[in-house]
Amino acid sequence: MSTELHSSERVAPQEPLPVFLPEQVRRWNETGTPYPRTKTVAQLFEETAAAFPDAVALSFGDQQLSYRQLNARANRLAHRLRLMGVGPETMVGCCLERSPELVVAFIAVLKAGGAYVPVDVSYPKERFDFLIADTRTPLLLTQKSLVRQIPAGSDVPLLCLDDDAKAVESSDDSNPPPAGSPSSLAYVMYTSGSTGRPKGVMVENRAIVRLVRNTDFCRFGSDEIFLMFAPVSFDASTLEIWGPLLNGGRLVIMPPQACSLEDLGEAIRRNGVTVLWLTAGLFHLMVDQRLEALRPVRQLLAGGDVLSPRHVRAVLEAFPDCTLINGYGPTENTTFTCCHSMRYAGQAEEPIPIGRPISNTRVYILDEQMRPLPAGETGELYAGGDGVARGYLNRPELTAEKFLPDPYSEEPGARMYRTGDRARWREDGVVEFLGRLDDQVKVLGHRIEPGEIETVLGTHEGIGQVSVVPQTAEDGSKRIVAYYVARQKGNASPQELRRFLAGRLPQYMIPAWFVQLDAFPLSPNGKVDRAALPAPALGANGEGVGQAPTTGTEQKILDVWKRILRVDQLGIDDNFFDLGGDSLLLVAVHSNLQKLLQIEIEVTDLFEFTTIRALAQHLAGKKAPAKALQESEDRAAKQREAFARQRERRQGCMG
Repeated sequence: MSTELHSSERVAPQEPLPVFLPEQVRRWNETGTPYPRTKTVAQLFEETAAAFPDAVALSFGDQQLSYRQLNARANRLAHRLRLMGVGPETMVGCCLERSPELVVAFIAVLKAGGAYVPVDVSYPKERFDFLIADTRTPLLLTQKSLVRQIPAGSDVPLLCLDDDAKAVESSDDSNPPPAGSPSSLAYVMYTSGSTGRPKGVMVENRAIVRLVRNTDFCRFGSDEIFLMFAPVSFDASTLEIWGPLLNGGRLVIMPPQACSLEDLGEAIRRNGVTVLWLTAGLFHLMVDQRLEALRPVRQLLAGGDVLSPRHVRAVLEAFPDCTLINGYGPTENTTFTCCHSMRYAGQAEEPIPIGRPISNTRVYILDEQMRPLPAGETGELYAGGDGVARGYLNRPELTAEKFLPDPYSEEPGARMYRTGDRARWREDGVVEFLGRLDDQVKVLGHRIEPGEIETVLGTHEGIGQVSVVPQTAEDGSKRIVAYYVARQKGNASPQELRRFLAGRLPQYMIPAWFVQLDAFPLSPNGKVDRAALPAPALGANGEGVGQAPTTGTEQKILDVWKRILRVDQLGIDDNFFDLGGDSLLLVAVHSNLQKLLQIEIEVTDLFEFTTIRALAQHLAGKKAPAKALQESEDRAAKQREAFARQRERRQGCMG
């Protein structure tokens, strides 16, 4: 049994902290570079727009905006927001899809002096309402196409940015007077919380500037073309948006609907994308199935989980002009803390290290008494420097626990963030990630606290006990398993529990499997012995063996599902997501089906037709769809409707 202490069980320091670092560690933390730390993001964007007025700032399908045009649109909205009372520290909800309106909104909120709060329209009402209440946002910026999907009962005023421009924007397109300072709040982004409440991470302007100006982990310049592909509520979007826009580069916005690997490759090719960020899972899938599509990329950043050395080698062998960067960092330290750049296949070590602290960032590896450890010894990774967030919104006790005074910094008031990650220095000053000190897990790049899922499940009347644990598959991907003991009365079937959670948690937090037990195995100290929990039976979420395929197409789809989902038994009426499927596995199914069936399939079809029978019937009359990018809005609408119907079915609103 592991002797590692969980964060809640660590021993408090027994002696005063040292105020020095070993000389070797001090040298590794000499990362300071001059950058405009006295300016806000809005000021720097205005300077960039003045320096590159006619350069293309962003592209969306066939639409392009120059820096002059983008700045003018943001100014008009910023003046309107000022008139509506937005100023320093005002948090403005942004319920917007990837689009030019989203970028205009973020810039305008910062120009007004406020802080933007990304709000995903797919969030269930309970989570949506929590974010609105927690931030006390005075208004919600959105789009006409999303208004219908905003949960009913929310009384926050809406401002639709694609409505009549005269009603939305001021006529003044000049730069508004500066508001706020580098230490003013820039955005609030929510992560999973172990107590059942999401945590709002408060990031200041200076932290964003430190990430993308005069830094050493990536080249930022006017000749770089970034693809905005991450969900807006995921902090990789911070790099994708501000990396180009504060350096005169071009931002290419991927259409908002779920896309196939083919769609991603086409966007890279068509736009000449040079800088791309992918989560580890999508990176592995792209390398396996669409490697050649990555050829135009000069800087490929991947992370959010452990990278496979085999996939790293494949990229570096195929593209000698590409730099592959393993990026590591919690949201609380503004996207990246450490990065490891690789140019040659021989650098794909086992395991792939997370690298060195990036510019204006410090890393400490401390023992349980918070004393610095030398190279080779394992401890907890702490992050310091200008990327450290202000703390958690409305959570002073949790902020005090995780954001501590930095005794190793010469800067007054400096703080460091306690990551909960196990790590060690190598002799060459490179950091190796060695896992978590607690139960936190990354799924599809999202940080998930199993305790949050346990808390929500524990409110179901049919649940007596529950334990939520991660399971690692053979390919390194992670899935969440919920083990539970049911009460004598109350419906606690896997299907019921999945519906229950779908009304309370984001899709990526719903466990892949639900396993009912008569009783939990216990350790000698009376706690749940997680190591003794049985592995979930493949296909355990179904209700026995379903109907077998009756057509060749159904059989082919079933074979692909079995292989991708690693399920032994399933029927043609089983739901893909009830079998442990997620958005990444669905993209893998899509790529395999197109090759096997030799027809063109929209990936949105797989979100809508989630059983083998329904999908086969749909494909029976399938014609190859047009692939023009101008159809992206129609495809996005189709996917949103499919998600809405799926959510309503899970909540019992549609029979």
